[in-house]
Amino acid sequence: MELKDSWFALKSHVYVEFKENNILLYDTKGGFYIETKNKDAISLIKQLYEPKNLGVTLLSKEIQLSSDIRVFVNEILERQMGDLMDVERFPNKPVRLIPILNLQKDVDRLKKNEENYPLIGKNAKNYLLELNIFLNNFCSLNCSYCDKYYKQIKCCTTYNVNNELTFEEIEDIFKQIEFSTVGKVNILGGDIFKYQYINDLQPIFYSFKEIIHCYFHYRNFKPNLLSNSLQLELIVNFPVNMSNFKYTWDLITKERTTLHFIIENEEQYEQAENIIDEFGIEKYHIQPLYTGKNLSFFHENIFINKDDLFSKTLSMREIFRNQKLNSNFFGSLFILPDGTVKANINAPTIGNIKTVPLLSLIFQEMVDNTAWRKIRNSQPCNRCLYQYICPAPSNYEIVIDQPNLCHVEF
Repeated sequence: MELKDSWFALKSHVYVEFKENNILLYDTKGGFYIETKNKDAISLIKQLYEPKNLGVTLLSKEIQLSSDIRVFVNEILERQMGDLMDVERFPNKPVRLIPILNLQKDVDRLKKNEENYPLIGKNAKNYLLELNIFLNNFCSLNCSYCDKYYKQIKCCTTYNVNNELTFEEIEDIFKQIEFSTVGKVNILGGDIFKYQYINDLQPIFYSFKEIIHCYFHYRNFKPNLLSNSLQLELIVNFPVNMSNFKYTWDLITKERTTLHFIIENEEQYEQAENIIDEFGIEKYHIQPLYTGKNLSFFHENIFINKDDLFSKTLSMREIFRNQKLNSNFFGSLFILPDGTVKANINAPTIGNIKTVPLLSLIFQEMVDNTAWRKIRNSQPCNRCLYQYICPAPSNYEIVIDQPNLCHVEF
């Protein structure tokens, strides 16, 4: 085939990640990807990102004499991740938009000048997406890992002794979110049925019934204390007391109930599956628990590998999101029974609801970044080619004290 001078460009839906000695091209429409360590191929792609080239570079006949370049470019063309334009037919150099993340209201950029601080808080009320309210911390079950559950998943806990929010404090919280963008309010404890104002809260719960989710252990369930209109989140840990479980399962409104099975090993996973089959449970989550003694279970079942990373197609928006905020943490606040507020249950305190309004707490988190904008920008993730293809850091990384829960080698 005759070689011709051609204009070369990547499609605008192709994300490119450069690392020291290799490069990743990822098609955000088809999920295809190409990796190479070839220096000439990397140099070719880097030319597209030079400001003077505006996303298009000349692929001369001389460059195409390299078999490595021909193979690399042909693979891009075959996967429809780029294209060539004959210079003779298009003598004027074309322009191709390159996807580059450029946030005009980037928080870190605004923080460099205190005069910009009002811009950070301008839309603060829109950043709160989920509110987690721990009514109390009273519970008599004495679960083995009560001090670990809530640090990894949404769960009840007795992490601090003899505290509970007052009715007035909870009423004030709901007044503050009445016209907000909050899409979910999780009600947790302790044992929420032991909260002394649980009956008084019912009118408030009913007013927000579309977004209220009540979390409680299956052994703590008390009928007639929660409206049938609420979403119930039933916590099930192991070993399961089957008579207690059947009692609760027979009484709850199944259409509005999701079960959360907390498992520590493969055996408990199988037990959870048996319960799901036996009771015909349709809405459930199986959630692993790191106990400090079952790291091998996490290595085998939770840690991700390269195939996991590319098992679903990520959009350009999702990849750019991973570069700026943590999708696991962003938009959530946790209000504890003493009024303490955190942006993540494992993060430092940002204030207290008794003295600071929610809007100010949101602004504080945007500035301090205790959790919401924690991304994969530290070692070893910052050296990885899949740095922002990978899911955002989660609570598991925090409790295991390991930044990369993966088997990816680089």
